[in-house]
Amino acid sequence: MEQLFVSSSTEETQEIAGRLASGLEKGTTLCLYGSLAAGKTTFTQGLAYFFGISRLVSPTFIIMRQYPVNSHPVIKTLYHLDLYRLNSIEEIKAFDVEEIWSDPTNLLVIEWPEKFQDILPKHRTDIFLKATTENEREIRIINHQTSPS
Repeated sequence: MEQLFVSSSTEETQEIAGRLASGLEKGTTLCLYGSLAAGKTTFTQGLAYFFGISRLVSPTFIIMRQYPVNSHPVIKTLYHLDLYRLNSIEEIKAFDVEEIWSDPTNLLVIEWPEKFQDILPKHRTDIFLKATTENEREIRIINHQTSPS
């Protein structure tokens, strides 16, 4: 399923993220694509606010941050991973990402996932953010989740 949104402000971008979060029944992997300043961290902050996390900072220099979630019946931890500074599959695997994304109590948000497209889980949601003007963002959400057969 694909959805397209246009946001005219930081608050609208965060609201769109909150709506996505409100539909999550269990943890998943959210892959955020977009150039620098496209709104990836702003979108992630909207997810965090929905889950009761009042302050989320970009993990660019420490690569990954972990936040406890107390307001959801299933999701218990939000992981925010920024792959911008990583250069090999070995580096990303050192963060135990496969274990994180396989646990339904975890929500894993990955910025710059295109760097490691080959190892991403098949069951994920891709979110493409594009700055169309200084304040406007186009947000395309493609859900690759499949229901069990």
